[in-house]
Amino acid sequence: MPAPGPPIGMLAELTHRCPLQCPYCSNPVELMKANRELSTAAWVDVFYQAADLGVLQVHLSGGEPTLRQDLEEIVSCLSARSVYTNLITAGVNLTQQRVAALASAGLDHVQLSIQGATPEVTELIGKYKNGFAEKLETARLVREAALPLTLNAPIHRHNIHQMRQFIDLALELDADRLEIANVQY
Repeated sequence: MPAPGPPIGMLAELTHRCPLQCPYCSNPVELMKANRELSTAAWVDVFYQAADLGVLQVHLSGGEPTLRQDLEEIVSCLSARSVYTNLITAGVNLTQQRVAALASAGLDHVQLSIQGATPEVTELIGKYKNGFAEKLETARLVREAALPLTLNAPIHRHNIHQMRQFIDLALELDADRLEIANVQY
């Protein structure tokens, strides 16, 4: 009998909407309006088909997936099929209630994107006022909910000088992992 292959994963871009304006983002210039995105029922159907095909983990991405009002329902549907869920988020609009609701729905992991290791660089890159403070609060809420946390730091010429600070920040926030992602655009 052949050895089992690696786990099959899937990246699901639930929306192109995002409150940040990072220049390296690969979202299209002509963004779809929320009313033109796939419906909850369509996503549930896609995820059930994916699970039937052997998908074991789904990365919920965007844009900013937390802008979807049905995110808990999507997570719950995946959890019901024993599919591991990873939320990839900018973390600037999450509340304690929303993090708790996502954890209750079965969310397995949060990957928090952080554009800079200081408020000034984070705001320069993401063009979002007070984004750094909101990201730190999201990290705290994720850890409070006992969810694993990965910090994702896209590195480029505007923040490469903060490499050591990203490591220190990951330690300070009790992150399980720090992902350094080289910007390719």
